[in-house]
Formats: sequence, C-alpha cells, structure tokens
Amino acid sequence: MPIDTAKTDLVIQFALLLAGEEDTFADRMLGPIHLIKYVYLADLAYARRHDGQTFSGADWTFYNFGPWAPAVHARIEPALKAIHASCHEFESDLENRDNWVRWTKTDEALLGGLRSQLPSEIRIELPSKVHAYRHDTPALLDFVYKTVPMLFAAPGERLDFSLEEPYPKQTKAESAIDSLSAKQKKKLHENMRELIRRRAQRRVTAAVMVEPEPARYDEVYEEGIRWLDDDAGKAFNEEKLTVEFDENVWKSATRHGHDLP
Repeated sequence: MPIDTAKTDLVIQFALLLAGEEDTFADRMLGPIHLIKYVYLADLAYARRHDGQTFSGADWTFYNFGPWAPAVHARIEPALKAIHASCHEFESDLENRDNWVRWTKTDEALLGGLRSQLPSEIRIELPSKVHAYRHDTPALLDFVYKTVPMLFAAPGERLDFSLEEPYPKQTKAESAIDSLSAKQKKKLHENMRELIRRRAQRRVTAAVMVEPEPARYDEVYEEGIRWLDDDAGKAFNEEKLTVEFDENVWKSATRHGHDLP
C-alpha cells in the first residue's frame, strides 16, 4: 500500500501545531524523530478501529530504537513548509552527526481546521500524546518501543498493526463530541487547553517549593564514604566485554508481556 502523502502531511502538521499550544518556546519545538513517532502513534490509533489499516499507508519497520518509515521522513519538510512553519538549526553536540533540526508553528485557527479533517480516533488520542511527551526523545522512544507492533517484531521486520487490540467503532465520548456544534467544539477545546495549562503549572509550582538542604562535605561525610568503600569489598576490574544474545530473544514470551512457562 503506497503512502498517502496528503494524509501523512495532515498528521505531521497537526502534531506540530499541537506542540505549538505549549507554554514555553522550547516545548513547542519538534524534530524529525518526534514527528515520525507521532505519525506512527496516529496510525496506531487509526489501525485499532480499521482492522489493522493505517491512516498514512506508510510501510513501518522496526529500526534501531523504534518504528521507522522513510516515506514519512521525506514528507516532513514539504508538509511543514506548506504551513510556513519555522525551521531552526542547532549545532550537534555528537561527533559525526548532522546539525539538529527543530520546527515550530503556532496557529490556533489552522489547528482547528486540520482537526476537523482528521478521524475522531486521531484527533482525540494524538493531542494527549503530544502534550505528554512533546520533544522528550527518551520518553517518547520508550513509549513507542513498548507498543504492540514493536513488541512482536525483530529489528528490520515490518510492523503488523493488526496485532493491536481493536476497540468499538465509536465511543460514547466521541459520539457526543461529534454531535457538538463548531462553537461548542471550540469551547471544549479551549477548556481542555486550560486544564493542560493548569496541570503543567502545578508541576512547576511543586518543583519550585522543594528546596533541599545543601550537602555538607565534612569529616562525617568523608568517614561515611570510607565506610561504604570498605563495605563494598574489592573494586571491580575495568575491562570491555561483548555480550551476545540469541536472535530468538526478539520473539520471546517475556518481551510480549507474558511470563516464561
């Protein structure tokens, strides 16, 4: 099944505009790796209700630490240039790596227009994922790595979206939302944004209130370190080791969430 570029572009644009609702400029910035994973999560949500068929039609594979589709990656730049998103480039701090690329775009009216073009399962599920993970690469990779298609595949294999547990054609909540007028939907969306903002503010406030006492590097500290070193026994020898795993580990029962017999 060839990729549907119009649908893929729509999800890419939708994900970036969702990030554009975040409070800080840093949280509004998404890179290619984040956008690709959000398209994957949109396909995952769509597949649960459409017998394993994806929205984008992309050919997803298990690559390195997550799902990958070259055709989706190729659509990022044209899709975001089409909505006049800003591209920011930063020098990479990793050796032999290209510069970091991050995109931003904030446009509430455009976001509302794109939302109306998406299936209900994507417009309901994707916002919570984008607002939860934003540009947090490790957390996002950890989440997608543990999704069902990834857990049943080995590196290099195609991902099977039909393995996802299907859910009803339309939930009561989705049916209620679809019955709302355009004005009511806009009001509901504004209320959801306010709840997300308040929740984020509570996390910031809680963090500010905690003020740990400064560490004391005195004789008691030094004595405690010596005691711990003595109690640990002899130091380990430092050497490089190579660990090899049987290829069958990718199809093991424990990786699928089941205990060994």
